[in-house]
Amino acid sequence: MQIMRMQSLPARKLILFAALGLAQSAAARAFCPGTEKDFPRYDPQYYSVAKEFARSKYVIVATMDRETWLGEDGRPKRLQGPFQNGAKRPWGFDPYAGAYYDVRVRRSFKGFAPSHLRLLSENSTARFWLSHGVSYLLFVSEARFDLPLRYQLTVDTCGNSGTLAGNGRVLRKVQRLAAKR
Repeated sequence: MQIMRMQSLPARKLILFAALGLAQSAAARAFCPGTEKDFPRYDPQYYSVAKEFARSKYVIVATMDRETWLGEDGRPKRLQGPFQNGAKRPWGFDPYAGAYYDVRVRRSFKGFAPSHLRLLSENSTARFWLSHGVSYLLFVSEARFDLPLRYQLTVDTCGNSGTLAGNGRVLRKVQRLAAKR
């Protein structure tokens, strides 16, 4: 405590900016649970198709019907640029909590998914994007977010979710896993 009082204001600002820089560079990479060897629950198989299938609430093929952006208060908010680094949409540090994607479920491999789901993509540098007219293979789970969002269905950006067209190997594994159920 005494050291902090003795530092000049510019020195404190320098420390703050250095800490923010480190946090920002770490945030630029998604934190993927189970992948860090130095962490207690390290598991090199954490993102295997079988393990992600087992821990997912739903594994589905879906298409996105609607994208609704949310302000920091969790309420729908129209997009207003400019956005970070000249992006077309919010990316991490813009004033949005994230986006809801309303998806139409075309097929369910795990869980009794309703015909429509609402998925939250938190506004971070590790968010997932969905586009209209594209079919996706999605591993859906429920996650806890900061207020006001609370518990929401979401997709792990580190996992095996992706476009159906580009995920043939994963789809075949999912079909085998679903057939065993």
